[in-house]
Amino acid sequence: MVTLKDVAAKAGVSMSTASGAMRGLDSFKPQTIRKVRKIAEELGYKTNVSAKSLRSGRNDTITFLTSGIQGVYFSQLATCFANELHKRGLHMLIELSQYIDDDANTGTTFMMTDGIIATNARNVSKILGSHPTVLLEDYSEDCLYDTVNAPSAAGSRAAIRHLYEKGCRRIGIVGNVLPETVDFGFPRDVRLYAAADELKRLGIDYDPSNCLKTIGSRQGGRELAHRLADEGLQYDGLYCLSDGIALGMLLGFAERGIKVPEQVAVIGFDGVVEDEFSFPTLSTIATDFEGMASTAVSMLMRRIEHPEDELSPQRVSVGYRLIERASTAR
Repeated sequence: MVTLKDVAAKAGVSMSTASGAMRGLDSFKPQTIRKVRKIAEELGYKTNVSAKSLRSGRNDTITFLTSGIQGVYFSQLATCFANELHKRGLHMLIELSQYIDDDANTGTTFMMTDGIIATNARNVSKILGSHPTVLLEDYSEDCLYDTVNAPSAAGSRAAIRHLYEKGCRRIGIVGNVLPETVDFGFPRDVRLYAAADELKRLGIDYDPSNCLKTIGSRQGGRELAHRLADEGLQYDGLYCLSDGIALGMLLGFAERGIKVPEQVAVIGFDGVVEDEFSFPTLSTIATDFEGMASTAVSMLMRRIEHPEDELSPQRVSVGYRLIERASTAR
């Protein structure tokens, strides 16, 4: 049976280098990783997972902990993480946080993996403990974990400015209402307040009633579009806090005979692949999902590989692209 020693010998590297290259560690050059993996494939080398786990105390599996798996947003985000982990020779386990109870020992299975990437996981924060963890889209200032966030504030401001530059002066924000007490830990509130503040900066008369509440789904957006059309459509531009809501609104307006963008321009937030196939195609603030995955996994591996280091929690926001399509192309 081919061993890692055989792979290292043929590649002309040490055992530790071969091992690190097979795991895709950031400390090794990409060409070294490609060379070692190519030789391993040629020799037919297969990692003995059980033996490796016993020796290292690791199983090269990462839990992707999420509140739900419905919709193209989740599939696109999860796929980016699966691809990033695969490049590093790691595996991904998906776990739904709704089935984990803070007060019960129900987190044992996913806690046995090497680390956790968690999104919308506040309800299980008590059982995460000191397990290597990186959170996605947790904007709270007192977060004790490394965090990688979408460009919620900057992207929302860009969306409002885009509508303004297209001539919109009666702009509505779709997705929630301004609460009396804001929780800046949640992306929806960060996006909402940034968008509202940008309207004020642009000198647009702002009224909290311009924050239009709907459930965060396509059906919610569709129903809201019906209501706005039936009431006379007082807006000429709408910023939706998610692409899912925006796609629903495009359908709802079409069903009521409202022309987009001639009568009302619509822009979303996320950058899901379905935006290119709607009618009209949807303008959006496209989050760098691949950058989010690469950054989060690198931060997590630092925690896993250096458990003895007392590292301060890191907070990173990824970039975005404003993609103009037909829904705002006046």
